[in-house]
Amino acid sequence: MSKTRRVWNIILAVLNILGALILMLVPDIAFLLIAIFVGFMLMGRGLKYLFYYMTQANHMVGGKRVLLVGLFLFDFGVFVTMLVDEPQAIMIVYVVAIHLVAAVVNIIRTVGNKKDGNPSWKIDFAQFFGNLAQVVLCLVFIGHVEIPVYIYCIGEIYGSILKIISSCKKTAIVYVQ
Repeated sequence: MSKTRRVWNIILAVLNILGALILMLVPDIAFLLIAIFVGFMLMGRGLKYLFYYMTQANHMVGGKRVLLVGLFLFDFGVFVTMLVDEPQAIMIVYVVAIHLVAAVVNIIRTVGNKKDGNPSWKIDFAQFFGNLAQVVLCLVFIGHVEIPVYIYCIGEIYGSILKIISSCKKTAIVYVQ
């Protein structure tokens, strides 16, 4: 990871912590704000992939994958922004589903990194534990709207702290001769 990337990761993690603290102050509209922000972020990322496909990836091997990822992200972003009118319990279920998928990905990465002898398996396991704890706690308190907001915000703060830690770690540079 380059020094510039490390600095950007730390800045974005600090902004994420500040955003989570602000959301904790207004728990009644927090999921509305989360749905709008995540929806627009996914639509923007999808448009970026679609633009990349139209300009370069359509001539590449595996370019159709870029098209499909772009369409999926854009469609999912539109779907998430449409959840603004839905009850907040449905949005909590979607947050739980996203963190469940993230937990599964983290445990797969943990097993692979541990098998390869990579010391970064500890951070992946910590992220798995954080995502799994969010899933369980949100499902336990799904009837209360404010408690999952606090759980989600604490999880975002926890994830941002892990991102800062991983950005400050030294990484080995392998030179090929």
